[in-house]
Amino acid sequence: MKKIFYLFLMIFGIQSGSTAQSQWSFGPKIGLGISDVSVTGIDHNSRTGVTAGLFGEYRIQNFALEADFLYANQGFKWNKDAIEENYLLIPLKVKLYMPYILKGLNIFAGPQLDLCIKRNDWIWLLMSGEDGAGTGKQNIPYQNTLASITFGLGYRFDFGLDLAFSYNAGIVSNVKEYSDKNCVFQLTAGYDLCKLFKLCGKK
Repeated sequence: MKKIFYLFLMIFGIQSGSTAQSQWSFGPKIGLGISDVSVTGIDHNSRTGVTAGLFGEYRIQNFALEADFLYANQGFKWNKDAIEENYLLIPLKVKLYMPYILKGLNIFAGPQLDLCIKRNDWIWLLMSGEDGAGTGKQNIPYQNTLASITFGLGYRFDFGLDLAFSYNAGIVSNVKEYSDKNCVFQLTAGYDLCKLFKLCGKK
């Protein structure tokens, strides 16, 4: 019984200490993304677009949970045409800060919901037939609710600037019955407004 009581006190003490060292962070985030799709058999290139939105983070000691709401221009280039897609990205990331290596350094990973809110709803394709080939317009069975796994490396400065480099690997195909998935590199910069409020509150 005494062992259980001492164990309870120890756990309570650890939780109390962690709560005392916990902190919230939130603010704007902006950056660039280089997007592509994992399609084989056609000649295509990546597309560069803007990423912007908000982030929120809750940190306890060296562990943190971050959620973002980001608007992102994605897609890819095929021949001379750009397949343009606009997404609302909602990642939920688990972060590990590593001050024993470098203060502010962190790694993160987690699932991401990709909601396509606008895209080119058709593309020109070369349609083959008995008479050889002809040019035709074909509707593509796109999917608008996708999912990815995001992971990367970040650094949080003492004055509030947050830099992150991440890779988003799609796990749900963009098109029904096909295997083309999003592949996106992102470089973002955010700023912790909580840090700004604290700095402004100092006399």
